Amino acid sequence: MADIEQVVLLHDRRGWSVKVVLSKGGSRRYRYGSEAQARYFAAVFELGPRVLPPTPRVNGRKRKRARVATLPVELPG
Repeated sequence: MADIEQVVLLHDRRGWSVKVVLSKGGSRRYRYGSEAQARYFAAVFELGPRVLPPTPRVNGRKRKRARVATLPVELPG
């Protein structure tokens, strides 16, 4: 089972994402095209799946991008 400590729903200028903080340290961030998708997967991660999906890897050089402030969104419950 993936040891998930915290699930955070985030919204910024680029869209919606879910940050999964692991109890053994580290985190994973997943981006989604809509608020509904992000909320759905945040709920799935809250249930504590056995395995987390891999994070997408970016091919090529990483571009410098402006830091964008993200706003945490509270999950009901």
